[in-house]
Amino acid sequence: MASVENGEILAERMNPDSRLFFMDPEDEDLDFMFQWFVGWIAYGACTPGELFKVARKVDPKSAASWMTEFGKEAEKIESIGEDCMKKGHRISAGQAFLRAFGYYRAAYCAIDPADEDFFPVYFKTVECFKKYLDCLSKTYPHEYVEIEYKGYKFSGIFLKAENSNCPKPTIMFHNGGESHKEDTWFLGGRDAIERGYNALLIDLPYDVQPRSYNPEVTAKNFPKADLIGVYHAVTDFLVARSDVDAKRLVVCGDSYAGIKSTFNAANDDRFAALVASAPLYSWREVITNGVMPKQFTMGDPEESNKLVNSLPWLPRVTLHRVIWMHGFNSMVDWLDVSQDNLELDPRDIKCALLSIRAESEGPEVIRQATEVYEKASSRKKALWIGKTEDGADFHCQINNLALRMQVMFDFLDEALNYDGYPA
Repeated sequence: MASVENGEILAERMNPDSRLFFMDPEDEDLDFMFQWFVGWIAYGACTPGELFKVARKVDPKSAASWMTEFGKEAEKIESIGEDCMKKGHRISAGQAFLRAFGYYRAAYCAIDPADEDFFPVYFKTVECFKKYLDCLSKTYPHEYVEIEYKGYKFSGIFLKAENSNCPKPTIMFHNGGESHKEDTWFLGGRDAIERGYNALLIDLPYDVQPRSYNPEVTAKNFPKADLIGVYHAVTDFLVARSDVDAKRLVVCGDSYAGIKSTFNAANDDRFAALVASAPLYSWREVITNGVMPKQFTMGDPEESNKLVNSLPWLPRVTLHRVIWMHGFNSMVDWLDVSQDNLELDPRDIKCALLSIRAESEGPEVIRQATEVYEKASSRKKALWIGKTEDGADFHCQINNLALRMQVMFDFLDEALNYDGYPA
């Protein structure tokens, strides 16, 4: 992301020489997001023909164009799914609903929290993903769950490695700053159950979507003690299940979830392993030293908002969403109130650790990911770097999820002494 006014880098998460479709330097963030959806092709959530057809219609300078074109494709594919359901073709219907989810999800990237389509399109993504899983329930056994903490309810999807009560290693997935629980299906959820692990996909405080269900779920109302409390409530839910191997719990997170998952592991000794891309220990330092210039996060809130509003539409909408989801009116207010909420000592990490970072990450992310790896008290730990030579150098390794999953699950199988499907 680059500031319109002075060209300063806001976030480094891809090699600019690796742009795929949107080639204007100002559209680098847009191309990164587009390549995220290209990565979903391998999971059936998009197809090359549909995705590139829509991209050719999009005016990259217009949020409305992006939303409209992807929205039309989503409606078209959803209609195909509904028609397949009426005719009894459940697998075809499920596959169509997953693609409809992908295109609604793409459309949603362009919608500001103040826009009237913000909630309807989001709930369309939830609906289509649910229809997909329900159509393929024999392939992917699952339950829709709710976890309560102090009267707040948090929705999740519990994916079962098999349709039985046999205890299995289980992974809890945290969400990043731009991702929802459904997105973590592509960041390890599906791969988990295909490798014999259970998985919990869930929206929690400091995530984008809980405010869509309850406006009071914000960082403003969840100081550090309550953040730990709700995370513990989720772990309590998991260890109480007969189909969960309580000694083989894993916590995982990407991007903003890198620090959420690391924070969770540092404050709960029930986890056997942590996988984070990238593991971080100070969100305040990430923001002030790495993600964006200081005038966005320090000083006058009104001036900060003017700078945010000067950005191209995708980073502008993304930052509006970050401010909204945390319950504040500016980046300055958010950082000032929540600065201590996501802070931890890397030495408190005692479980097995896989620290992942991309070659194209910014210096502060690289520094913290390396320091967490070096200082963690883990008896088993590894550092893996997604590199350009492997086509895995983007933030969260979105340009090579297959390699990322191989590294992640090979590490977990060894750390947990687990073979989900022995020969």
